[in-house]
Amino acid sequence: MTMFVSLCLCAQEDESDEAIPAGMTSIPDSAYYKNTELTSLTIPASVETLGDHLVDHCFKLVYIGVDAENPYFKSIGGVLYSKDGQTLILCPPGKTGEFVIPEHVKRIAPYAFRTCKKLSSIVLPSGLEEIPDGAFMGCWGLEKVNLPNGLKRIGKHAFDGTIVQKMNMPTTMEFIDDEAFVNTSLVEVNLRVTKPFALGENVFSEIHVTRLNVPTAGLQNFKKDPKWGKFGRITPTHSYWTVKLP
Repeated sequence: MTMFVSLCLCAQEDESDEAIPAGMTSIPDSAYYKNTELTSLTIPASVETLGDHLVDHCFKLVYIGVDAENPYFKSIGGVLYSKDGQTLILCPPGKTGEFVIPEHVKRIAPYAFRTCKKLSSIVLPSGLEEIPDGAFMGCWGLEKVNLPNGLKRIGKHAFDGTIVQKMNMPTTMEFIDDEAFVNTSLVEVNLRVTKPFALGENVFSEIHVTRLNVPTAGLQNFKKDPKWGKFGRITPTHSYWTVKLP
């Protein structure tokens, strides 16, 4: 029988380390939502599933630990991963500065970095093929992200709310989903392909002021495209070669 304990541990008066009770198998949605004093969280061996919005807005949370006997999860540097280390599941919102995702990571869980507002830079691993829905949503201080060659898809609201100003798209891109770059500071998108790839709806905010740089041979292809053509400025890449592309 699944053990499920109702948790609603919101703002505390003092900084706190929280150990989830042994025997629990499921942590409910929003269990620690806006617990503004939580600094560390320990997951016992019994936990099998995690709810959504688990630690959103827990801005002092810097460490998520996992009992070594847990068969589903493990902690590396205070960040939550699948047991095999191939999926990054959840980054504590209190992490600061640059975060380098290990090369053994093949997948990022949806909303894994949501509200990590103190991160300024993310280094993605070379084997990553998808940035999922909401991956960096609410990372208000995030200004630099590399998109590795081999990346194919960017999900809905993936960079919503970040302050990234320039984005270099690898040649392997196939699709960017709805509103992936809304509410951002994006001013420049650099491409090295001559044919447009698929876009969802309202992918970029302020598209009329964001500059799209593409190779000269593909200039007309992008200008004529129903969605890419909405960019206010579409110019040859060589004219504004300000950032090295992967």
